[in-house]
Amino acid sequence: MPDAPHPRHDIAALVAACPGVAFERDPALVRQKSRDFFWFSPILNRAFRHKTAEILAQPRTEAEVIAIAAACARLRIPLTVRGAGTGTYGQGVPEQGGVLLDMAGLSRVLWARPEAIRAQAGARMLALEDAALSIGHELRMHPSTKRMATIGGFFCGGSGGIGSNLWGGLREPGNMLGARVVTLEETPRVLELRGQDCNLVNRTYGSTGIVVEVEMPLTPTRPWRDAVLAFSSFLAALDCAQALATGPIPAKLVSLLEATAAIGLPPVLGATVAPPGAHLVLAMVPASAEPALTALARAHGGRVTLSADSRARETAPEATPIYEASWGHTTLHARKLDRALTYLQTLNPPGRVVAAAEWSWRHFGGHEMPIHLEFIRYEGAPAANGAHLLRLPAEDAAARARLAQIIAAHEAAGIPVANPHVATVEDGSRHKRVPGDQLGFKALVDPHGLLNPGKMPSYRPTTP
Repeated sequence: MPDAPHPRHDIAALVAACPGVAFERDPALVRQKSRDFFWFSPILNRAFRHKTAEILAQPRTEAEVIAIAAACARLRIPLTVRGAGTGTYGQGVPEQGGVLLDMAGLSRVLWARPEAIRAQAGARMLALEDAALSIGHELRMHPSTKRMATIGGFFCGGSGGIGSNLWGGLREPGNMLGARVVTLEETPRVLELRGQDCNLVNRTYGSTGIVVEVEMPLTPTRPWRDAVLAFSSFLAALDCAQALATGPIPAKLVSLLEATAAIGLPPVLGATVAPPGAHLVLAMVPASAEPALTALARAHGGRVTLSADSRARETAPEATPIYEASWGHTTLHARKLDRALTYLQTLNPPGRVVAAAEWSWRHFGGHEMPIHLEFIRYEGAPAANGAHLLRLPAEDAAARARLAQIIAAHEAAGIPVANPHVATVEDGSRHKRVPGDQLGFKALVDPHGLLNPGKMPSYRPTTP
């Protein structure tokens, strides 16, 4: 493994300009914090495995964040913001060295009220959920990494998760209420974004401002049940998942896993809950809906293999909450058994969820691309995110060509792809461009182009 790179920026001047701020210079720790789960992709693993920051900044207050931002702007030092490092695209990997801004020291839940909660960006999602539960509410949605991830990381690097079948993704109106943002200028400003303006910092990987506080909506809590449904037929499982996602049961989570996509779950959930060779539907439903869920499974030729209190499974050391078998965790568990597996993200659009899933399954499912769907609402209508496993055993020209073929085939069939094997905002978008006016906002908050450089290549700094 190569040694840490020699400093390329005036790090000594940065430290001198920020008295009282904690910095970490140990190369091993800085390198460790400079990584996320980019190794899910063999392509990103090759690109990022040797990337590292030059120093780790560990602010404890907003004032310290402002001091670091001002010094970086004056000295033209790149700055990359880090949450918990649970992203899978290399969102938090510093491509050009500089400072890695660890937000773990800003971890307070500021307040929780009926319908809304506000916290510092480094607060863990689980801490927000606990605060919400104390007043009889819960988060509308959270990632499968809820027990590790920070709210700032989810806000700036995520798109949706558990709860998106009811509420849609983060970008849907009402799902992000507010964000407090520090600009990267010689004299930093502090901006408060409200409502849909929060989209200016959503999923830009910290390249459109340093988010220091986040405000999210809450919803009254329910007694949820973790459930697993097993089927011998993939198409029956697909039809059941669609019926559950769109029917009268208000399901917080609906995941569909082809049997070959569920290979990592028997060691996690047990072979009785996740029978090897079975196609699975993972769900979170209200306790009152348990009889209806059992009837729905039977009507589609399946059976319920798990029905348990969700909160109990989340808090019991010996149990795994069902959400930690869904979304990105499905890929994580599968890769523990087969390192040749990575994944591909698609959108099964409203009105074509089942048809698109059947098309993907018939053309690529089984061995090469085991089907994995997460049911969501998209622009208010039922849809599904594909998080299909993908067999990509090497990072070479042949693998890249095959990946391009699979992506092109899906897009030609009217199934948009968000490529998880790239790390830029533009190329990772289904639209292959920066959403909304994020470019214009970046010009206002990052005139020198120092925030996570490389993640938004279409941006040209307004002030060199």
